[in-house]
Amino acid sequence: MRAFLGGYRSLLAGIGRVERWVAIVMMVTMVACIFCQVVSRYLFGQPLVWVEELSTYAFIWGAFIGAAAGLKHGRHLKIESFVERLPPGARRGLRIVLDLLIGTFCVLLVVNGFKAMFLFEWRQTTIALPIDLPRYLFYSTPLIVGAASMVLTVVYDLLEAATGDRAPARRDEALSV
Repeated sequence: MRAFLGGYRSLLAGIGRVERWVAIVMMVTMVACIFCQVVSRYLFGQPLVWVEELSTYAFIWGAFIGAAAGLKHGRHLKIESFVERLPPGARRGLRIVLDLLIGTFCVLLVVNGFKAMFLFEWRQTTIALPIDLPRYLFYSTPLIVGAASMVLTVVYDLLEAATGDRAPARRDEALSV
């Protein structure tokens, strides 16, 4: 089981590196789009129509992928003052319960993301971008990808907690990227 967890940890670390780069590219895209919008509007008096839509899509992708990366590295907000006072067995039990709640919520997000994609967004296209792209690429897809990545992280945590093979105090120690 230790070898399996090691391989799983390596897979999650690789996914985490990709997520980090996607988040960086999305942030750069947002900043570049907004800069171009300011320059075109105030220097040339001609605002670009598509910039706001593209920066919104980059923000959505960055938010969901960033949330998945944050979960992998233990960077989400948490209050540890209560948990630190618990005995190790209770901490492990609480970790399992919380991981089950997070995993359940993320599975629901994936399932409902697919429903939204096929029921509402399948035939819709972008409004102002120079090319018509399906809208599900910018709404349902980042939700599904981010939530599915979080499910993979939670499954790793649950396997680790169940086997007791390695239980670092912080997730980023386990998934050092």
